[in-house]
Amino acid sequence: MDTQRTLPTFSVISGATVHAVVDGRHKEVMDLVEQTYRLHGAGRTTNPPSYFLRFPDRPRDRIIALPAALGGEEPVSGLKWISSFPGNLDSGIPRASAVLVLNDAATGYPFACLESSIISAARTAASAAVAARCLSRSGKPLRLGFIGVGLIARYIHEYLAATELEFAGIGVYDLERPYAEARAAQLRATHCEVTVHDTAEQLIRGSDLVVLATTAGEPYLSDPTWFEHNPTVLNVSLRDLDPAVILRSVNIVDDIEHVLQADTSVHLTEQRTGDRGFLHGTLCDVLTGAFDVPDDRPVVFSPFGLGVLDLALGYFVHQQTVERGLTVDVPGFFHDTDRINPPRSAVHRPPGPSPLQPLELAPGAHERAARRALANPAPVDTAGRVFDSVRKRAEEEPGRAAFVEEEGTLGYGQFFERVLEIRNLLASRGCGAGDVVACAGFRSSDTAALFLALEELGALYLPVDPAWPAARIEDVLRRSGSRYVVEYGRQTPGGRLSVRAHDPGTDRATVPGAREGDPRYVIFTSGSTGRPKGAVVDQTGLMNHLRAKVQALGLTAEDTMAFTAPLVFDISVWQMLAPLLVGGKVVIFPDDAMLFPRRIFRTLERQEVTVAETVPTLIAALVQEAGRIKGRTPLPRLRWLISTGEELVPSLAERVLTALPHALLMNAYGPTECSDDVTHHVVTEADLGRNRLPVGQPIANATLYVLAHDTETGAWDAAEPGEAGELFVGGRPVGHGYVGDAAATSGAFFRDTIDPGSPTGRLYRTGDLARIDEDGVHYLGRTDRQVKVGGVRIELGEVEAVLSRHARVESCAVSVSDGTGRPELVAHYVASEELHADDLRDHLIAALPADMVPKRWVRLAALPLTGNGKIDHGSLPGRQDHAAAP
Repeated sequence: MDTQRTLPTFSVISGATVHAVVDGRHKEVMDLVEQTYRLHGAGRTTNPPSYFLRFPDRPRDRIIALPAALGGEEPVSGLKWISSFPGNLDSGIPRASAVLVLNDAATGYPFACLESSIISAARTAASAAVAARCLSRSGKPLRLGFIGVGLIARYIHEYLAATELEFAGIGVYDLERPYAEARAAQLRATHCEVTVHDTAEQLIRGSDLVVLATTAGEPYLSDPTWFEHNPTVLNVSLRDLDPAVILRSVNIVDDIEHVLQADTSVHLTEQRTGDRGFLHGTLCDVLTGAFDVPDDRPVVFSPFGLGVLDLALGYFVHQQTVERGLTVDVPGFFHDTDRINPPRSAVHRPPGPSPLQPLELAPGAHERAARRALANPAPVDTAGRVFDSVRKRAEEEPGRAAFVEEEGTLGYGQFFERVLEIRNLLASRGCGAGDVVACAGFRSSDTAALFLALEELGALYLPVDPAWPAARIEDVLRRSGSRYVVEYGRQTPGGRLSVRAHDPGTDRATVPGAREGDPRYVIFTSGSTGRPKGAVVDQTGLMNHLRAKVQALGLTAEDTMAFTAPLVFDISVWQMLAPLLVGGKVVIFPDDAMLFPRRIFRTLERQEVTVAETVPTLIAALVQEAGRIKGRTPLPRLRWLISTGEELVPSLAERVLTALPHALLMNAYGPTECSDDVTHHVVTEADLGRNRLPVGQPIANATLYVLAHDTETGAWDAAEPGEAGELFVGGRPVGHGYVGDAAATSGAFFRDTIDPGSPTGRLYRTGDLARIDEDGVHYLGRTDRQVKVGGVRIELGEVEAVLSRHARVESCAVSVSDGTGRPELVAHYVASEELHADDLRDHLIAALPADMVPKRWVRLAALPLTGNGKIDHGSLPGRQDHAAAP
């Protein structure tokens, strides 16, 4: 009895996904092509003649159908459908397009449709490279020559470079000399000896391996003496060689019946001689040893192109995309399939992450929350990539400065070459779409180059601090499911970037969003349990935030950005990437410089930085340095100073506006889980009289809700206008959740039932107290910094906000100590002199209830800080009862 058959799931795979899977996997593709040639030679494929659909009124246009079937252990059938409409070029679109349909061998049903132009180029190049490595007869480095410098020639060069063949030099020739010169300039980035030849004859006579990759419609290479040194010729374009050259050569083809058609060079030779005796065998004959290639004549390989090669590569791409969750499935594609039998289940797919649960809302809360929300819908291009912007800038202005570091200045052209170098290195190790790549290093241009290389491959960037304890690093690698570790910078031998594989284990973590989105990076944030959580941010959230920063700050190519943030701090991402979207410049601040505010200040001035962002603690130090400047304007080129990471208090904001009146001060707020900042507020003189500064209005395409929780019913409702509640974020910035931590994801991320039009369909619970009024969002502190002292619930951030307004308090933090046997508030402050406790107490009593006034006071030289520059409340001495009552 036959095995029960099931209908396949129908999927669509875009060209971008195909590129992400195939790019850099040259050796795998070549091995696949060689295996397919062997299958074909053994009679285990079906490759009928191609069918040409022509149009009488448009003789130049054609569409070609290439049906094929593969046998072997995993049989599959399919059809390549490729069009050639030369008139497209007049409208600025490519001449050719192609799709590949894959059919299930058991049922005949199609199960995938792939954009196939990259598959065509890759299998053509791989076929040529396979032929080159088995037909080349010299053991010495070869002189490689290209006639034609278009896309196919470039692909062939990539694949030849991935073989074991060595090349002594490269020559190029094209009828359009400027094209040849441009291609030579590209090749010189990786090859020392590159020559632009004046004639085809000159190139052929000077080459051991000749690649013909032109659009020639008839022979133009007719003199056999040009080939008397017996080169190997990859006759990829099929029509360049005159029969006189063919008859003096050893001729190898991919398939005899296929290549003897359509006026190819060998077809013309058959017509002229009336027989096929000039053909010596197929590539499979050479691969299997059935034919030994002599070395006394030129060898010409003429591949017409077999549909089974496209089929094999397309099936490989489909397998990879299914494994990584990158396919776009089309539910219900096969309609009315139960007309013969009852419905059957589709083929098994690896389970995706469990769907988010809806937030439990009180009756009518949907409408109230939507009505009181702050939203900022805006037209932002979130479909692009930073990689593409940098590539365009590198082509147009290669010498424009992109990065400034201690070693010197790196132009966009050099920087993009570095991006490609890293991308190729990663791809050669097998890194591809969906892979999590742990990146351990220090701030440098390589950080950004690595990010863009991963963006181009479709992989995820995970920054790791080399200074972390080994146990923490290993925990992060395991929980993130990292497949590769990249080490770069001064901690590596010779400062060279290296890539090593990492075994994620059999229980490899599922990256949330891998099926429905395009996860781009993971940043591990501090967790309340003591274990960090890996927040996953999508490509669209990344691009939305970068574009929002460009718009809000008015960034242009004339701006210089300070790259100061620790790499494991989410703001590092936009600091290094946003300027690249507009052709701006990024100044790298080395880690040792970040230890000394005076060095930071001097670097800001010397490099004429226009945009800088840091935490309030460091801002206070920079303002102090600015106060030392007499007789001139400090930081004269600074346009924006941005405060982030922790609360900016009015007293510090006032000092900034006084010391740097020419610069704008922005108060930014946002969680890592939501692509970084979700609000911006430009601080003005009118704000300085407040107890707390607003964090402002939502950035582009963010929606903010303040919700109140009913502890009895467990339901949430919209807070009344001006009432405090917990802040939730919806819209484009919301990330996918936490990698490898379903419990934490379900506790913080919810299905967005408030906004049916949400682009992500997700809500994030920030854990922050806030209220909304006409000025936007007001941050009121963390819910986990609410404490109970003497039966009274106290928000520590509120006490700190009032204390910071004391004229002589530079910075402060409040903690709870139970060293006396009962909990009491301890205030820690930084001031130039010891302040009397009564003075501090009177200042607080004027604005706060007596229960919220600390009982003890500790003057510190400086507040303890975390690696991100935030106040480390856990290390305050008062928590260990180091404080003394006045």
